[in-house]
Amino acid sequence: MPRLKEFDEAEVLDQALELFRVRGFQHTSFNDLVEELGVSRQSLYDTYGDKQALYLAALTRYQERGLARIRQQLDGPAPLRTRLAALFEGMVAGQCSNGSPGCLMVNSMVELSPHDGDVRALAHRHAHAIETLFASSLSAALRKGELAKDKDPVALARFLYHTMLGLAVASRTHADQAGLRQTVQLALQALG
Repeated sequence: MPRLKEFDEAEVLDQALELFRVRGFQHTSFNDLVEELGVSRQSLYDTYGDKQALYLAALTRYQERGLARIRQQLDGPAPLRTRLAALFEGMVAGQCSNGSPGCLMVNSMVELSPHDGDVRALAHRHAHAIETLFASSLSAALRKGELAKDKDPVALARFLYHTMLGLAVASRTHADQAGLRQTVQLALQALG
């Protein structure tokens, strides 16, 4: 008869996500996970497999939550420029707060995607999903007359995504909120 799990999988995955976010993949050992999560080595192996599989599960969970937040922020009746400004302000404020470990997705792209095909595939899906959300919002703004007719929603979507990545990386090296906000203002000027 199979044993019942002695832990909440979602809670443990959230804890692992935060541990990976703070320390990165390379600097988090399986022993760290066992000790920090309070789950036996065998239970972690039985539930998630190896450290790589646990990392990918945590990264996928993080990605899904992030996409849901972006989708929610882009929905709404306010003009697109206002919604984008709020989205970017949330990024700057959150990632530049004292002790913020930054964005797990961007940290993973920098640390692992050059040599890890699974992380690279998640990064590509992440890029496509966010660019699609941006392009959809930009296309709707174009139809409403909020965007100049000569603007390409797909190219602007890619630009905004790259701006997000740049802000996330820059926030890890220096917490200059004023400088990052200036970058956001310049990016929003691209909308016309």
